[in-house]
Amino acid sequence: WLSRQAISILNLAIGKSQACTVADFIDEARMVATELAQARPSMISIPNYIHQFLHQIMMGAECEKDLDSLKIWAQAKGNELVKLSKQADSRAIGYGCGIISSQDMVITCSYSSTVCRAFELAMRNEEEFCVMVAESMYNGEAFGEIAARRLQKHQIPVEVIPDESIHLYVSKADKALVGADSILADGTLINGTPTFRLAQAAREENIPFYAVCESAKFDIRGYIAKVSEPELGFDKTPPDLITGIITEKGIMQPSLVIAYIETMASSSQ
Repeated sequence: WLSRQAISILNLAIGKSQACTVADFIDEARMVATELAQARPSMISIPNYIHQFLHQIMMGAECEKDLDSLKIWAQAKGNELVKLSKQADSRAIGYGCGIISSQDMVITCSYSSTVCRAFELAMRNEEEFCVMVAESMYNGEAFGEIAARRLQKHQIPVEVIPDESIHLYVSKADKALVGADSILADGTLINGTPTFRLAQAAREENIPFYAVCESAKFDIRGYIAKVSEPELGFDKTPPDLITGIITEKGIMQPSLVIAYIETMASSSQ
């Protein structure tokens, strides 16, 4: 959702541009793109999509020498990216829903619109399951409570549990399902706290632990990998604690992420 908002903001800037030449327009687009890419460093899908959008604008500038035509073309490309993101997200949600069975107790943490939509889809498919969500406290706000309120609107049975008691509750779960802000090349998951604590507890109880996201959240250019620690409020969860990463392509083992990233990087060049 945030990635699509970022694309829409760049699209808005294109529409509002006061540039008089193609060169000035490109400089303006670069400036806005840079600000957007830096707005949420731990969510790599934002710079991934923005970089792709900017690349398309640069390519368009080689063909469209008329500024007004370039603006129209660029906005159309932005709309296409939003559509592609929605499609990828929907497919990932479908695969995420596929791991939820009737009578399951699923444990999660933080707030992920993708995870919530997977639960909502499972409910529409008439699966009977329950959810436990860690309160996910950070900076005075309980993100787990936000997720719970959304699920309650869809009549999904949900219980909020204290972060410090995850290890006491996880044994009641059949599987863990969380979102992802980013996936590093080695399969490491970056997500809101207390994801790492939940993954550790799931491993101790032999509970499968899945992350669901579109592949645009893979750190193709090593942007996040260069940072030793994620932003405050985010966890690094190593690949050995992750059963599978669910994307629009299906479920993959964390060890296969590097090969997938290399393919994505070469196709975007």
